[in-house]
Amino acid sequence: MQNREVELKFGFCGSSNNLNEIFSKIGKVGPEVCVKLDNTYFDTDSKDLFAIKCGLRIRRSDDFSEQTIKIKDESLGGLHKRKEYNLPIEPDVKIPELEKFPKGILPDEYDIADIKSRLKSVCHINFTRRLFNLDIFDSTFEVACDSGYIEVDGQPRYPLNELEVELKRTEVRDDGFLRLFSMLCTELASHNLPLLLEPFSKMHRATLLQRNTVPAVDLHGVYVNLSLVEYTKALIVRFEHLYGHFILSHDGALFIQICSVLECLLFCLKQLKKKNISDFVVIKNDPVNYEDDLKIITRLLKDFFKSCIHQRKSIMVYCLKQNRDKLANAVLKVRESERENKIFLIPLKLRYLLSLIV
Repeated sequence: MQNREVELKFGFCGSSNNLNEIFSKIGKVGPEVCVKLDNTYFDTDSKDLFAIKCGLRIRRSDDFSEQTIKIKDESLGGLHKRKEYNLPIEPDVKIPELEKFPKGILPDEYDIADIKSRLKSVCHINFTRRLFNLDIFDSTFEVACDSGYIEVDGQPRYPLNELEVELKRTEVRDDGFLRLFSMLCTELASHNLPLLLEPFSKMHRATLLQRNTVPAVDLHGVYVNLSLVEYTKALIVRFEHLYGHFILSHDGALFIQICSVLECLLFCLKQLKKKNISDFVVIKNDPVNYEDDLKIITRLLKDFFKSCIHQRKSIMVYCLKQNRDKLANAVLKVRESERENKIFLIPLKLRYLLSLIV
């Protein structure tokens, strides 16, 4: 039973047929396997599990059936850290057997028997997975490319195309994971993999699609008394949160807020540069040059911001007129700019740069 999952998760907008070949230029790759996975996710009507950022599923393939529970720990810049527990089950099991997981996974106030009695299927997520191992940086990663659909209420409502890179073995300690994955992201970008931000897990996306609601955004007091560095970190989190919801909803009001957050983030990067904050970087040139990387991040973010501003009015107009086709086309242009400017790099890279400051 595995009890920790650390992985990169991105949207993938290209063909997965030559992934093995591309990754062989990055590191040593193992043989590729292709499997079809049928996933059913569960929660109660009152979303007791979603409320504590917990995902519960049954996964089946041709040769196995298992139940899995995941407890979210941290998610930033595509890097997801979770507690994960997997247990084999009989093929005819319809509802996860919560009592078989280790005690203490759920909060003490949660009655396991009561939760189990109220569990119901939330969605089905069926996809084909191509996977292989990648050895690089004295570590082993499992690379998986998933292609399929998220089905809510029996209807395939959201296409699923994503790339996951999960850490399987490393000598790196937990406090070095950010550095390790930052280095890996550099390799992914240098080989022009068509990657996009995907801030939310499959289960999270399915639940939001089911609810079909736009999040209430309350910024009151969020950034009060924060240092410049902490303020910048908070903006990164805010951008990912809003962008994840916008990808699903195409809501114009959310996009206006995203543009504002990007503008604030660019202002913060300008202030960081003015303060010569690189003088306070703990690790010099390992594995980054702080000033050069900050310039690259700023340039990419600025170009993406200009593209967002260009599309802002159109997205709002099409949203208000409920012109779904033109709205979808405008959102597609935003995502094309996101891909061209390698925005998938920025949250993780910037978080790593900020972590180096004393």
